[in-house]
Amino acid sequence: MRRLILLLAALTALAAGCGGDKSSEKEQTLTIAVNAPFSKTPYVGETIADGAELAASSASVDVKGTRYKFRIKRYDTGLSARTAVANVRRAIADGAIAIVDEGTGVDASWRLAADADRPLAVTYQGGTGLIDPIKRPNVFRIAPTDHGMSFRLAEYLIPKKLKIALITDDSSYGQE
Repeated sequence: MRRLILLLAALTALAAGCGGDKSSEKEQTLTIAVNAPFSKTPYVGETIADGAELAASSASVDVKGTRYKFRIKRYDTGLSARTAVANVRRAIADGAIAIVDEGTGVDASWRLAADADRPLAVTYQGGTGLIDPIKRPNVFRIAPTDHGMSFRLAEYLIPKKLKIALITDDSSYGQE
C-alpha cells in the first residue's frame, strides 16, 4: 500500500509538470487505470482494485497551489492478453496517468504504456520475466519482493524456534 501511495505522489508531480496554464483549478482529479480479470477471477481483480481505491482515497498531493486527487477506473481483462492490451490503449486514450495491472498481457502492453510515457505497475504476477529495469524501464512491481517476504517470514519464525519445511515450485510460474 505504501508503495502505491508513493507511486501516486510521484505521478502527481510528473503530471503537474506537464504544461497547463496559470488559471488551473485549485483541485484536479487524476485517473489511474486498474487492468485486471474482474470477470474471470474476481477475487484477484477486486483485491487489486480495492487496494488501489484505498490508496487513492487516502492520497492527495499539493503541487504549486493545486491539490491533486486520484480516482480509479476499472478495465476487465477477462484473463485475455489481447483484451489487456486493448484496455491499456483505452486507458491511455481515457487520460490515465498510470496503469495498475495484474500482469496478463504485459509482454505486449508495456510498449504502449512506454510510448505514452505511462508507468505500468504490476501487482500480481511480476517475476524477472516481466520486471526488467533495462528492457522495460516503465514497468514496476508494487507487490512485495521475494526477498522482502522471505525476510519478514524469517523475522516471524526465528523467535518461535520452529522447524520449517520448504516446498518449491520449479514450473516457470513458480520460478517467476
